[in-house]
Amino acid sequence: MASTLTSGASKLLHQNGTDHLDGAVDAEPLSDRTLLVPSRLDNDDITINLDDLFSSPDDQETQIVIDLFKDERAPVVFWVRLIQEAWRIKRYTLALDMLEQGIGHLDPKGKCTLLCLKANYLIALARKAPKAVLTQPRGAPLIHSTDPNHPESKMNDPNAPPNTKETFWQAAEVCIGRAEGTHVTDKTIKDVKGQFSVYSAVLMLARGRLDEASRLFESILAAEPTHLYALMGRVRTTPPAILNTSRSLINPFQTPQARILFARRSFRLALKAYQQVLTLAPNFLPDPRIGIGLCCWLMGDRKKAKAAWKRSIVVHPDSSSNSATLLLGLAHLNTSKDPTLAGGEEARTEEYARGIELIQAAFKKDNTSAAALGALANFFLLSGRPGAIKLAERMIQFADARILASEGYLHLARCLHATGDRAAALSVYQQSSEMFPDQLLALLSEAQFLIESNSWPAAVNLYENVLRRNPRCVEALCTIASIHAHLAFSDTSAIDSQAERKMAKEAYDQVLRLFASGKEAAEGVKDHVVNKYIAKSERVRELARDEQMFVEIAKVWDDDVLSGERCLRAYREAQRILEEKNENGEDAETGESKREESALLATRLANNIGVLEYHRQDPIAAQESIEAALVKIGERIASSGGKISEQDDAALSVCTYNRGVILEALNDEEVAINECYNQLLSQHPEYIEAKARLALIALRSISGSQRQKNFELANQYLKEMLTTNSAALEVRALQSYYLYTAGLYRNLKDFARATLELDQKDAYALTTRGMVAFHEARENRDPSKEGSKMRQQLFVRSAQYFERALQQHKHCAIAAQGIAILIAENVLGSGIETPLTAEPNSAMLAMNRNTRDALTILNKVKESVNDASVYVNIGHCHFHREEYERAIESYETASKRYHKDQDATILQYLARAWYHKGVKDQSFNDIHQALEKGRLALSLQPRDLSIKYNIALMQQKGVQVLFDLTPQRRTLEQLHLAIQDANESQALFLELQNDPTDPAPYQKDFPRQRFNYGKGLLGRAPVIQEAQEKYEATEQAAVDRARQAREDERRRREELEAARLAQVQEQATRLAEQRKRMLEEAAQWTLSANFADSDEDGFEAEVKERKKREKKAAGGGGGKKRSKKEKRDGSETAESSSEAEDDKPKKKRVKSKSKKDRRKSETPGAEIDLDEDGEEAVTGGNRMKRIGRASKNIKSSEFIESSDEED
Repeated sequence: MASTLTSGASKLLHQNGTDHLDGAVDAEPLSDRTLLVPSRLDNDDITINLDDLFSSPDDQETQIVIDLFKDERAPVVFWVRLIQEAWRIKRYTLALDMLEQGIGHLDPKGKCTLLCLKANYLIALARKAPKAVLTQPRGAPLIHSTDPNHPESKMNDPNAPPNTKETFWQAAEVCIGRAEGTHVTDKTIKDVKGQFSVYSAVLMLARGRLDEASRLFESILAAEPTHLYALMGRVRTTPPAILNTSRSLINPFQTPQARILFARRSFRLALKAYQQVLTLAPNFLPDPRIGIGLCCWLMGDRKKAKAAWKRSIVVHPDSSSNSATLLLGLAHLNTSKDPTLAGGEEARTEEYARGIELIQAAFKKDNTSAAALGALANFFLLSGRPGAIKLAERMIQFADARILASEGYLHLARCLHATGDRAAALSVYQQSSEMFPDQLLALLSEAQFLIESNSWPAAVNLYENVLRRNPRCVEALCTIASIHAHLAFSDTSAIDSQAERKMAKEAYDQVLRLFASGKEAAEGVKDHVVNKYIAKSERVRELARDEQMFVEIAKVWDDDVLSGERCLRAYREAQRILEEKNENGEDAETGESKREESALLATRLANNIGVLEYHRQDPIAAQESIEAALVKIGERIASSGGKISEQDDAALSVCTYNRGVILEALNDEEVAINECYNQLLSQHPEYIEAKARLALIALRSISGSQRQKNFELANQYLKEMLTTNSAALEVRALQSYYLYTAGLYRNLKDFARATLELDQKDAYALTTRGMVAFHEARENRDPSKEGSKMRQQLFVRSAQYFERALQQHKHCAIAAQGIAILIAENVLGSGIETPLTAEPNSAMLAMNRNTRDALTILNKVKESVNDASVYVNIGHCHFHREEYERAIESYETASKRYHKDQDATILQYLARAWYHKGVKDQSFNDIHQALEKGRLALSLQPRDLSIKYNIALMQQKGVQVLFDLTPQRRTLEQLHLAIQDANESQALFLELQNDPTDPAPYQKDFPRQRFNYGKGLLGRAPVIQEAQEKYEATEQAAVDRARQAREDERRRREELEAARLAQVQEQATRLAEQRKRMLEEAAQWTLSANFADSDEDGFEAEVKERKKREKKAAGGGGGKKRSKKEKRDGSETAESSSEAEDDKPKKKRVKSKSKKDRRKSETPGAEIDLDEDGEEAVTGGNRMKRIGRASKNIKSSEFIESSDEED
């Protein structure tokens, strides 16, 4: 279509084509500076010198020329040339005036041309006009242009606001409509009128009517596929999301011609169209390289994007467009926010300074660029310079997109917020979010205002709206989690508090996952400790360095006793952050109060970490943490001249107490008493926790000669505590324990009842009532039906108390253990204990089922209660299930871990388990183990008759088991030992028979009966010993021979295996030497091939000849690729050749490369370029596939649970 235009119109649209697209007047001055206007009166031309014509500042001479044009009826091309020159030198008013005169004077053909030109100039003026004008600006008001050559300078009111873009667009629309309505029949004019589609499309794009503009551009391209303006119109050079300069989306430059494909995020198609325009017209304006860079940026190739923008500046250094400079500046700002940038903080500072420098240069070119205004407003605000409000308001007025206007309001609100005008700031924040609902910073700022006014529901609702739009917004997640945590700690309702705590946990879990997702991004950061709470995003990194947030995370989870590890991780991370800030000197930059607060927090963190390590049964690590906290307190006290502040005194008291508890766990009770508890009580006599620990230590030391003295000491401490704190439930719980330990069950029952009157929901008092009821049921020996019924009622009442305790405290392990005991003993049945009848199997099945259920509960209790009783009860359950090995393991744990084998009762349980296992398995060794445990128990309680009886019984049972075994399963040594034990048992039975104790723990006749039975066993001893001696004398020689034969066979196999391994090693050494020789010879072949490359022509002929021979040898068909084995064999053949290598074709196995190919192969990596669709295409590089080593399947070591945790 453009080729059919008249000469004047052609020059108009092609030489000044920029004006048609984006209003930027970048055409070069016309080379011919003289107009030769033909005269109607004669054949002479009237000469007009353009330089002389416009040298005068007034318009009189130009008006003379216009009158001349009218008189001589000059063609439209002269009008266009004159108007174009006036516009080029920025005499806009004169140009528009000449256009009006020409439109009123020329014929329809010329009128059409000038109307199009005027529409184009009006669109150019709209580019510099504001989109809207603020009626009450806080900064300087926006006034119209004071340039006398600007159309607005002729306004009557000098304070009147300038015309908006819409004013100019409407005027341009009128011009296009007048041109389209011109009634003409000339074919040339019809072709000119075809250009109306271009102007209409540009105008529609400026107004955001993309669909209509797209249809017009498509119609133009259908007629002329290489129409440059239509091609540029199909892609959008106004990106919606280029660089994250001010934490939101910005528009890098303002062009009214928004490109459609780009606007629809079809970046690859847009890139292809830009590349097509660049191919057709390398110097085309507006520069398609700008669009190419934008497409590359949004497709992730930022290096190429910068290269395209830099090239645009080189090709068009004098362009009036600021787009390339602005985009490069924004790119530098974006790079300055990358924590992984090589060079560290210094390089980031340089990038930021370079970005601001380029943006300022772009702003000087065009002070109406909203993107530049936004970046500078943010820079002024952060640097504290005046003028930030003025720049922000100017951005609002010149923004031609809602997102840019929203950015402007955001900058303005931040400026107002910084100046302290909070009400105005909130209002403007709301305007920003209304303008663009996804404006994250505005929404977060509104929520902050709601938090400050304690409008928690509204703030939570706003944050939830943010998270629905942006689920990974870490600021919203952190704040909403903190709000829920605050409400959980401040709510009086337990149900509401629990619900808020649950929501806080869920939100903080999401936050920690976001922190962890940035671990890989931080691996390349110099001088940073890589941990799972670092991410590349600066926002995420800053939040991940907030120690208070991790403290709050630990507090949120401290209600769950099973989440100790989670709390410990949070406290340790907070401690790490504080130490890192201290090492970096960040604390020195804060105020004195902040430093004191950080120091106190460090002490509290060390104390809390120590407590949690204690609860995870690591007293050594706990001691280190607590003592580190005490050191910090001492340093603060020393720095203050020995003066102890109230906060330091509180921290010192808590840490001293905790150190005492840890020393108790380390069996250093003397130090705990003297250096911790007594010292603490000397400073704070009212510290009841220290007295409680002293009472507890006394109660734990009631065995031995000091029993009564320790009871009295514990009672004294408890009386003191009850006198001052009679309503303290913890003190009353300890008093209950004292009464239980002393065996004062009646007093314990009354005391627990009184405690429940104070607080009916006290779990410890309920548990105490349950234990008392259980004890009463156990002690009820009445064999009558009424006694059995009462006993059953007491058991049921005990279970009810335990159940109520668990309802109040779901982790009350003692109550759970009580229920497990009741279940295991099957005392919660029908109400009457009935003897076993003719169905013993059903009773055994019921017992197995009950003990299994009890074990399930006890294994969970074991995770919470660090006490021997749990393991003892687990052992009882396994014992009743005849799982003696597991029972032994549980009893051993209880005895060794908690009592150091100094508890006679547990030792008797252990002996009983070994005894029954030995009887079941007919194992003398197991019975002997039981005997050893019994003797150890007897050493602790030498006067206990039941232990003596059990020892004698085990000794007698041992000899009985050995006598019943065949000679193959026993030894003569075992017989001697068993007979010796049997003689000792006879003496014990005789002693027990004559013991006057009444009542005895056994029936009086049992020792006599066992004595007589032992005499019979010992009577058989000589015969059994003689038979064993004879067996061992005759059979031992055969056993020795068989053993020697097995040893010889084993030795022979070991020698054969050693010989095989030596052969394998020798072969591996030989192969390694062979591979080394092959590599050396291959290097020689390569060197020879490089020398052969000097004669390329001869080499090419040789290659062709070799290919011909190979084809002939293959029979003309397409041969298969050689296998790796064939290639390996071929190289070995080449190595073996030694003579006449020049005459043999084997040398050609090493394929030489041409210089061009060598240059490609020497390239360190594949050359990456964009194909026509914008995809990355590999044009060079090594194409060999790397053979990866197969990964091994490594089994993780299994966690083997102890046998008492099974079932």
